[in-house]
Amino acid sequence: MNTVKKHTLLLIDDKPANLIALKSILESPDREIITCNSGNEGLQILLKEKVSLILVDVQMPEMDGYEFVEITKQHPNTANIPTLFVTAISNEDKFINKAYELGAIDFLFKPLNIEITRKKVASFLKIWDYDQELKRLNEKLVAKNGELEQFANIIAHDLKTPLNNIKSLVEFIEEEHLLDLKEEATDLFDMVKSSAMTMSKLIDDLLFYSKNVENNEGKENINILSEINAVIKLINPGNNIQITKENLNHTVRFQSVAFKQIIQNLLSNAIKYNDKEITEITIAYNDELQQIVLRDNGPGIPESQSEKIFQMFYTLGQSSRGDSGTGIGLNLVKKLAERNDAKIYINSQFKNGSEFILSELESA
Repeated sequence: MNTVKKHTLLLIDDKPANLIALKSILESPDREIITCNSGNEGLQILLKEKVSLILVDVQMPEMDGYEFVEITKQHPNTANIPTLFVTAISNEDKFINKAYELGAIDFLFKPLNIEITRKKVASFLKIWDYDQELKRLNEKLVAKNGELEQFANIIAHDLKTPLNNIKSLVEFIEEEHLLDLKEEATDLFDMVKSSAMTMSKLIDDLLFYSKNVENNEGKENINILSEINAVIKLINPGNNIQITKENLNHTVRFQSVAFKQIIQNLLSNAIKYNDKEITEITIAYNDELQQIVLRDNGPGIPESQSEKIFQMFYTLGQSSRGDSGTGIGLNLVKKLAERNDAKIYINSQFKNGSEFILSELESA
């Protein structure tokens, strides 16, 4: 039964006797060992074979080991192949430093110690295996990201289609019954159209954000008051909801779409889970501590759950209105804050409702 060859080793030495000796030390059923007598021949082999480890003699005519390694490290297909120098020359620092500068990972000094040679080769083959697994995982991740991007496009289309239908239907009713509509109804229709357009824009922005923004790229100067006003307009809170804004006319550096999403989520939760006849919400900015505080007069969050609520799919159950959350919103808030080098947490000492703090904001 043939053993599957897991690794291919390339041995390069201008002396055949050295190659025979080294090959006999490293032979294993799961290894294919290729030998050659020059750097040029080794380069030709690398064009055709997938090599896991290179062992190359330093002193060779025409092209020495240093020149060979310098060439391999310049080509993307061979740059990451671990390379060991096999040498009988001095192990002075100047020779070793030169090898490391060129990209070699270690030395084997002649006369070879059989045990050390085998252990070093085995160790570097493990590094090769880890590198290959990392590459495979990265390829899977790229493929999954492509699938997620396609999924996001489909979701965005499916969300925008009914919004466009609502806008078109309202416009049709206005055109057909313009003279019959009272002023109050016209205002309501305008509000529906405005909300549909705003939501459509938000979907576009979030889609762009998910595709193009990584880490903290895209941070810009934003006015806290303007951003929050835009969110409040989108939410369109009822008459029983009082929102107080304190010291918000300041500028910070944050991704605009991410900031709006954070505020919208926190505000929506404060409204949805409130159990009072009048919902009272305060949004304040502390320019000394560089943090935004959003507090409400709702039932509050138990201290034991102050960390758990930021976990994916964790919910506190039904709201006072009977509906329940998905457990995604606050996890998204946490991720968006971290992506902007900020932090979001609950003030567990606040006893008259809930108090969320968005801290470590970067001033403009």
